[in-house]
Amino acid sequence: MRGLLSALSLLAFTVAANAIKLKFRYEECMQYDLNMYEPFYGSFVALPDLYSLQAKYDLIITSPSGTRVHETVGEPEAKFHLVPYETGKYRFCLRLNQDKTGSRYVLSREVLWDLHVGHADTHSNTNLKEHDTQSLWHYVHQVDAQLQQLRATQQYLYWRERRHRMTVESTNRRVLVYALVRNGVLVLVSMMQVLFIRRMFSKQFR
Repeated sequence: MRGLLSALSLLAFTVAANAIKLKFRYEECMQYDLNMYEPFYGSFVALPDLYSLQAKYDLIITSPSGTRVHETVGEPEAKFHLVPYETGKYRFCLRLNQDKTGSRYVLSREVLWDLHVGHADTHSNTNLKEHDTQSLWHYVHQVDAQLQQLRATQQYLYWRERRHRMTVESTNRRVLVYALVRNGVLVLVSMMQVLFIRRMFSKQFR
Protein backbone atom coordinates (compact mmCIF):
# COMPACT_ATOMS: atom_id res chain seq x y z
CA MET A 1 0.00 0.00 0.00
CA ARG A 2 2.82 2.42 0.88
CA GLY A 3 4.54 1.58 -2.41
CA LEU A 4 1.44 2.50 -4.35
CA LEU A 5 1.04 5.78 -2.46
CA SER A 6 4.67 6.68 -3.12
CA ALA A 7 4.19 5.89 -6.80
CA LEU A 8 1.16 8.20 -6.83
CA SER A 9 3.19 11.01 -5.28
CA LEU A 10 5.99 10.51 -7.81
CA LEU A 11 3.52 10.76 -10.66
CA ALA A 12 2.41 14.12 -9.38
CA PHE A 13 5.91 15.62 -9.56
CA THR A 14 7.35 13.93 -12.63
CA VAL A 15 7.39 15.74 -15.97
CA ALA A 16 6.58 13.29 -18.72
CA ALA A 17 7.79 15.25 -21.72
CA ASN A 18 9.16 18.62 -22.79
CA ALA A 19 8.45 20.63 -25.87
CA ILE A 20 10.93 20.18 -28.70
CA LYS A 21 11.78 22.78 -31.32
CA LEU A 22 11.34 21.74 -34.95
CA LYS A 23 12.85 23.71 -37.83
CA PHE A 24 11.69 22.98 -41.36
CA ARG A 25 10.34 24.64 -44.50
CA TYR A 26 7.44 22.65 -45.93
CA GLU A 27 6.71 19.50 -43.93
CA GLU A 28 7.93 17.55 -40.93
CA CYS A 29 6.69 14.06 -40.00
CA MET A 30 7.25 12.06 -36.83
CA GLN A 31 6.28 8.57 -35.72
CA TYR A 32 5.40 7.39 -32.22
CA ASP A 33 4.70 3.87 -30.97
CA LEU A 34 1.37 3.96 -29.11
CA ASN A 35 -0.70 1.27 -27.47
CA MET A 36 -4.42 0.75 -27.78
CA TYR A 37 -6.53 2.88 -25.41
CA GLU A 38 -3.43 4.78 -24.30
CA PRO A 39 -4.47 8.45 -24.48
CA PHE A 40 -2.08 11.12 -25.66
CA TYR A 41 -2.19 14.87 -25.46
CA GLY A 42 -0.22 17.31 -27.54
CA SER A 43 0.06 20.75 -29.06
CA PHE A 44 2.12 22.79 -31.49
CA VAL A 45 2.92 26.50 -31.54
CA ALA A 46 4.46 28.27 -34.55
CA LEU A 47 7.11 30.86 -33.70
CA PRO A 48 7.39 34.09 -35.73
CA ASP A 49 10.15 34.27 -38.33
CA LEU A 50 12.73 37.02 -38.93
CA TYR A 51 10.09 39.26 -40.49
CA SER A 52 7.56 38.69 -37.66
CA LEU A 53 5.33 36.74 -40.02
CA GLN A 54 3.12 34.05 -38.55
CA ALA A 55 3.05 30.78 -40.47
CA LYS A 56 -0.01 28.50 -40.37
CA TYR A 57 0.17 24.73 -40.50
CA ASP A 58 -1.92 21.64 -41.14
CA LEU A 59 -1.60 18.79 -38.65
CA ILE A 60 -2.49 15.30 -39.87
CA ILE A 61 -2.41 12.27 -37.55
CA THR A 62 -2.56 8.84 -39.24
CA SER A 63 -3.09 5.49 -37.54
CA PRO A 64 -0.98 2.36 -38.29
CA SER A 65 -3.66 1.16 -40.73
CA GLY A 66 -3.48 4.42 -42.69
CA THR A 67 -6.69 5.95 -41.34
CA ARG A 68 -6.66 9.69 -40.75
CA VAL A 69 -7.75 10.05 -37.12
CA HIS A 70 -7.19 13.79 -36.65
CA GLU A 71 -6.73 16.85 -38.84
CA THR A 72 -6.12 20.53 -38.11
CA VAL A 73 -6.15 22.94 -41.07
CA GLY A 74 -4.45 26.33 -41.30
CA GLU A 75 -3.73 27.14 -37.65
CA PRO A 76 -0.67 28.80 -36.08
CA GLU A 77 -1.27 26.86 -32.86
CA ALA A 78 -3.50 24.00 -31.80
CA LYS A 79 -4.12 21.35 -29.14
CA PHE A 80 -5.21 17.76 -29.65
CA HIS A 81 -6.31 14.88 -27.43
CA LEU A 82 -6.96 11.40 -28.77
CA VAL A 83 -7.44 7.85 -27.56
CA PRO A 84 -5.98 5.37 -30.11
CA TYR A 85 -7.95 2.29 -31.04
CA GLU A 86 -4.98 0.56 -32.68
CA THR A 87 -1.54 -0.47 -31.45
CA GLY A 88 1.43 0.53 -33.57
CA LYS A 89 3.21 3.50 -35.08
CA TYR A 90 1.16 6.66 -35.43
CA ARG A 91 2.33 9.27 -37.92
CA PHE A 92 2.18 12.98 -37.06
CA CYS A 93 2.77 15.37 -39.98
CA LEU A 94 3.02 19.16 -39.77
CA ARG A 95 2.63 20.80 -43.19
CA LEU A 96 2.94 24.47 -44.08
CA ASN A 97 -0.34 25.91 -45.35
CA GLN A 98 0.91 28.41 -47.93
CA ASP A 99 -2.59 29.61 -48.84
CA LYS A 100 -3.33 30.82 -45.31
CA THR A 101 0.22 31.89 -44.47
CA GLY A 102 0.19 34.55 -47.20
CA SER A 103 3.93 34.59 -47.88
CA ARG A 104 5.52 34.01 -51.26
CA TYR A 105 8.92 33.10 -49.82
CA VAL A 106 9.17 29.85 -47.89
CA LEU A 107 11.72 30.19 -45.09
CA SER A 108 12.85 27.69 -42.49
CA ARG A 109 10.57 28.38 -39.56
CA GLU A 110 10.52 27.04 -36.01
CA VAL A 111 7.61 25.17 -34.46
CA LEU A 112 7.37 24.01 -30.85
CA TRP A 113 6.03 20.47 -30.63
CA ASP A 114 4.80 18.81 -27.45
CA LEU A 115 3.39 15.32 -26.88
CA HIS A 116 2.38 13.60 -23.65
CA VAL A 117 1.41 9.93 -23.51
CA GLY A 118 -0.83 8.64 -20.72
CA HIS A 119 -1.54 5.14 -19.48
CA ALA A 120 -4.21 2.70 -20.59
CA ASP A 121 -6.66 1.41 -18.02
CA THR A 122 -6.52 -2.37 -18.37
CA HIS A 123 -8.33 -3.38 -15.18
CA SER A 124 -11.88 -4.74 -15.31
CA ASN A 125 -14.62 -3.79 -12.86
CA THR A 126 -14.76 -7.25 -11.31
CA ASN A 127 -11.09 -7.22 -10.49
CA LEU A 128 -11.46 -3.74 -9.02
CA LYS A 129 -14.05 -5.03 -6.58
CA GLU A 130 -12.01 -8.10 -5.64
CA HIS A 131 -8.58 -6.52 -5.16
CA ASP A 132 -7.99 -3.23 -3.40
CA THR A 133 -4.53 -2.87 -4.88
CA GLN A 134 -5.83 -3.06 -8.41
CA SER A 135 -8.51 -0.53 -7.51
CA LEU A 136 -5.83 1.82 -6.20
CA TRP A 137 -3.78 1.38 -9.37
CA HIS A 138 -6.91 2.22 -11.32
CA TYR A 139 -7.16 5.56 -9.53
CA VAL A 140 -3.41 6.09 -9.96
CA HIS A 141 -3.81 5.79 -13.73
CA GLN A 142 -6.78 8.14 -13.69
CA VAL A 143 -4.84 10.77 -11.74
CA ASP A 144 -1.84 10.31 -14.01
CA ALA A 145 -3.99 10.83 -17.11
CA GLN A 146 -5.40 14.04 -15.66
CA LEU A 147 -1.88 15.22 -14.77
CA GLN A 148 -0.69 14.50 -18.30
CA GLN A 149 -3.53 16.56 -19.73
CA LEU A 150 -2.83 19.37 -17.27
CA ARG A 151 0.89 19.40 -18.17
CA ALA A 152 0.08 19.47 -21.87
CA THR A 153 -2.32 22.39 -21.42
CA GLN A 154 0.16 24.25 -19.24
CA GLN A 155 3.00 23.92 -21.73
CA TYR A 156 0.72 24.89 -24.59
CA LEU A 157 -0.35 28.08 -22.79
CA TYR A 158 3.26 28.85 -21.84
CA TRP A 159 4.59 28.57 -25.38
CA ARG A 160 1.62 30.45 -26.83
CA GLU A 161 2.23 33.35 -24.42
CA ARG A 162 5.93 33.27 -25.29
CA ARG A 163 5.14 33.38 -29.01
CA HIS A 164 2.88 36.40 -28.51
CA ARG A 165 5.63 38.11 -26.50
CA MET A 166 8.19 37.42 -29.24
CA THR A 167 5.82 38.87 -31.83
CA VAL A 168 5.25 42.02 -29.76
CA GLU A 169 8.98 42.48 -29.10
CA SER A 170 9.80 42.02 -32.78
CA THR A 171 7.12 44.55 -33.75
CA ASN A 172 8.48 47.04 -31.22
CA ARG A 173 12.00 46.68 -32.63
CA ARG A 174 10.74 47.22 -36.16
CA VAL A 175 8.80 50.32 -35.09
CA LEU A 176 11.87 51.68 -33.29
CA VAL A 177 14.12 51.15 -36.33
CA TYR A 178 11.51 52.72 -38.60
CA ALA A 179 11.21 55.76 -36.29
CA LEU A 180 14.99 56.21 -36.14
CA VAL A 181 15.37 55.96 -39.92
CA ARG A 182 12.45 58.34 -40.47
CA ASN A 183 13.85 60.93 -38.06
CA GLY A 184 17.29 60.59 -39.61
CA VAL A 185 15.87 61.20 -43.07
CA LEU A 186 13.96 64.25 -41.81
CA VAL A 187 17.10 65.71 -40.20
CA LEU A 188 19.11 65.08 -43.38
CA VAL A 189 16.45 66.72 -45.57
CA SER A 190 16.29 69.73 -43.23
CA MET A 191 20.06 70.17 -43.32
CA MET A 192 20.08 69.93 -47.11
CA GLN A 193 17.33 72.56 -47.32
CA VAL A 194 19.29 74.92 -45.07
CA LEU A 195 22.46 74.45 -47.15
CA PHE A 196 20.53 74.95 -50.39
CA ILE A 197 18.90 78.17 -49.14
CA ARG A 198 22.23 79.56 -47.87
CA ARG A 199 23.89 78.76 -51.17
CA MET A 200 21.06 80.36 -53.13
CA PHE A 201 21.26 83.62 -51.13
CA SER A 202 25.06 83.71 -51.34
CA LYS A 203 24.84 83.58 -55.14
CA GLN A 204 22.32 86.44 -55.21
CA PHE A 205 24.51 88.73 -53.11
CA ARG A 206 27.47 88.06 -55.34
